[in-house]
Amino acid sequence: MKDTDLTIRKLFLVFSLLFTSVVLANEAEIKPFIKGSFEQIQQDHKGKSYIITFWSESCAFCMKELALFGRLSKTYPDVEIVSITTDPFLEQQKVDHILSSKELINANKWVFADNYVERLYFDVDKQWRGELPLSYFFDRNNKMIKQVGAIKENELIDWLAKQNQPNI
Repeated sequence: MKDTDLTIRKLFLVFSLLFTSVVLANEAEIKPFIKGSFEQIQQDHKGKSYIITFWSESCAFCMKELALFGRLSKTYPDVEIVSITTDPFLEQQKVDHILSSKELINANKWVFADNYVERLYFDVDKQWRGELPLSYFFDRNNKMIKQVGAIKENELIDWLAKQNQPNI
């Protein structure tokens, strides 16, 4: 066998392994949102600025808000978006398609993984009955702001700009 053939085979093997690892990594990106996940997300992000947004594929206001988050995440990349779809067991391809169309492919992705969604609503907020969109804004001091309904763009920009300011 020629050195050239061996080199080509080695390169093919390396690219195959890289492609497989990327596919497997993408599959692992979506996590099941179960009882306790809301608390886990907060613990995992302690000391950071981030947004948790709950949405559904059938919610037009949610789609507009996701697009807004996607557009502004380019200007404010240090604020992580945690995306949680309330559609139980929504397929990964559908979630990836929606988030990619809203420029949020790198968002931290979760999907409701309980057929009894009311249990998850209650775990997030004992007063929540499934109204959407619902977002929580956490600053690096873990101060939380709850937003039911679509947020106004200027309010979101103001909040995001404050996250880049040093603590005083």
